[in-house]
Amino acid sequence: MQSLQGKNAIVTGGSRGIGYHTALGLANEGVNVAIIGRDQNALGTAEKELSGTGVKIMSVKADVADEADVKAAVSKISTDFGSIDILVNNAGMMGSGPFLESTTENFEKMMQVNVFGMYHMLKAVLPSMVEQDSGDVVNIASVSGLRSGPGGSLYSATKFAVIGMTEGLLKEMRPHNIRMSYLTPSAVNTALIGNNSLQEDSMTQPEDIADIIVNNLKIHPRTFVKNTEMWATNPLPKED
Repeated sequence: MQSLQGKNAIVTGGSRGIGYHTALGLANEGVNVAIIGRDQNALGTAEKELSGTGVKIMSVKADVADEADVKAAVSKISTDFGSIDILVNNAGMMGSGPFLESTTENFEKMMQVNVFGMYHMLKAVLPSMVEQDSGDVVNIASVSGLRSGPGGSLYSATKFAVIGMTEGLLKEMRPHNIRMSYLTPSAVNTALIGNNSLQEDSMTQPEDIADIIVNNLKIHPRTFVKNTEMWATNPLPKED
């Protein structure tokens, strides 16, 4: 296992949920972390909490769906940190419902955040990783990117796209010693999932996902785990 001490990371959607706990897990390993998000108040609260870890923490308000926003954010972070060693593409949105009741507007919005948001971040960060001949990228997909079901066709389409982009790009990046991986968690107990029928303490928690991300990053640089699929061991229905 390698030490992550002194590395620099960007985590999108880093003010809450999986993103926040990933930022915290990295910071506890000695990684300097920049979090990106759209909610300035949430970013400020998260930055204050993360600063207690003793590493360099910064927050940048940006919408990953906006290419200009992403370019400006990455430029600022790169200037302050000097290099970017780790990128965690976590920002995303969910949506479900019958296909025939869907709207083009909602589908486009989901594509802009889940797919183009990741695309913008990769385009902004990968050139410097190629130049330094090293780096790690973790893209958060979903089991919905492996299989779909009623009401989930459009969300699944975005996550299938995330996996497809990652699968192709990881082969392009391997000659540059850049490890690219994707995670496919099932339901995780975060605000993103909304109301559900399961007991919350029996569900996978965001810190569980963060543990997997951090541990995978600590594997010796000569090897990486391409995909990790995570399930709650025994999710229990809520009692009436």
